[in-house]
Amino acid sequence: MGNVIVVAAVAALLAAPAAAQDRPSEEDLFGKPRPEQPPETNRKPDAAEPAAKPAPSDHTQVESDLFDRPSEPPAADAAPAPPGRLVTRDDERDPLAVGGQLYLRLETLWQDGVSPADWPLSSPNLLDLYADARPNDRVRAFALGRMFYDPTVGAQGSTGGLFGPAAVGTAAAAGAARGNPRAVLDQLWVNFDVGRRAFVTAGRQHVKWGVGKFWNPTDYLHPVKRNPLAVFDERVGTTMIRLHAPWEKHGWNAYAVAVLEDITGAPETTNRLGRVGGGGRLEAVLGTWELGVDALAQDGAKPRLGVDLSGGVWDLDLYGELALQSGTDAPRWKQTGPFTAVRDDPEGLVPRLVLGGSYGVKYSDDDSIYLGAEWFWQEAGYEDESIYPILLAGVPALVPGSSPPAVVQQDPFAFRPFYLGKQYAGLFATLPSPGSWNDTTFTLSVLGNLSDRSFVARLDHSVLALTYLRVETYLAASLGNEGGEFRFALDLDEPPLPPVTIPAPVLQAGVAIRVSL
Repeated sequence: MGNVIVVAAVAALLAAPAAAQDRPSEEDLFGKPRPEQPPETNRKPDAAEPAAKPAPSDHTQVESDLFDRPSEPPAADAAPAPPGRLVTRDDERDPLAVGGQLYLRLETLWQDGVSPADWPLSSPNLLDLYADARPNDRVRAFALGRMFYDPTVGAQGSTGGLFGPAAVGTAAAAGAARGNPRAVLDQLWVNFDVGRRAFVTAGRQHVKWGVGKFWNPTDYLHPVKRNPLAVFDERVGTTMIRLHAPWEKHGWNAYAVAVLEDITGAPETTNRLGRVGGGGRLEAVLGTWELGVDALAQDGAKPRLGVDLSGGVWDLDLYGELALQSGTDAPRWKQTGPFTAVRDDPEGLVPRLVLGGSYGVKYSDDDSIYLGAEWFWQEAGYEDESIYPILLAGVPALVPGSSPPAVVQQDPFAFRPFYLGKQYAGLFATLPSPGSWNDTTFTLSVLGNLSDRSFVARLDHSVLALTYLRVETYLAASLGNEGGEFRFALDLDEPPLPPVTIPAPVLQAGVAIRVSL
């Protein structure tokens, strides 16, 4: 069991795409219906027609770039449209649109001292299919199902392969490893307005709070933390009832939510009224700045508060977010011996802070390069890597007085990638459509755990071919302190724990193709 947990956790943290894929914009999916577009906006682009150059404000790519033709970038706080082509329609068109995406991936990992024939290989493929119904301009229903399949793993999806669950660190993630192929429900919601003044969305949906790019501690409505280095966000939505009341005169928005799932990601039932979580968020425009304040609470979970701020100073786009939680949902451990630990949960309000910014530099009349940086600090993080082997082994505790010594697995998901250390930093540089390469994007990303002095650097390249086919390639290198989070290695042979050997990662490479359906 320890070996499986170790491999899954390390594999997940070594997956290093350049930029996390955001979810659909809240206004697009859950707010007012979009204005009707003239029929010619639905015209398919000519294959020989040059694509317009995007000008992203940060390092993320819109999903229309990934699954369809390039499009204009969203606003700074917006996110991409749903996977596949979302057809805009007039009164004469079919009110039901269906589509999706096929995403095929192949990846391998070079490990120190391992012959090429034994390098891990993974092919984590997925298929998205959606149905989008808009019978009129005041009602919308949306459903999206996802199927995973990896031919390199066994039928149960728990042995072999390079990648474990998409998010190591919750009981829900453990269930995600079972089954191959495996189908999940990503979204299933209905949206309607009340007197054209308030908007209700009920069902499983994606709602993102906060402004962080790599780290997003106030993203309370997703129980599983996003992998900040994943190109595609594989997390499923959360079931809730959401009310949006805009104050259009001032550009302010108020939201209220009733959450029908456990907000911590634990496999606990919510089949009684007292377990329904509640919260809300206020978004205010203050000159050139946008302020967000939110709160969320649920029986059996720690109350949490969030504040975020974003705006511009000269040519810089700056942002920050502060998460305050009463304690922590997951246990924190303190090492008491070479292979033992005890609970050391913090008390009172536990802060997490993100600060970041981005800047665009024009190097020709039509071309720009976008640079950005982000810093993340959390009070409950670990200050060095010495406890990592214990966390990966499931926090074994030697039972006093037992003969032979017994091991109790206290927390099999204590190793939570990207949220282990006390301090992190991230850098990115994005070069979209350089020169005449209008369908090509290069991205360089570097993430570092400053607490254990380990780093991962990744260079991504993507090109749009044949209008709807996108080809992606990447190389990622692990650097810094061996034994740290991003260059983890382990050679454990100390009874009563099972022997475990994990060679240090050197280089990871991958290729992927996406096509819209």
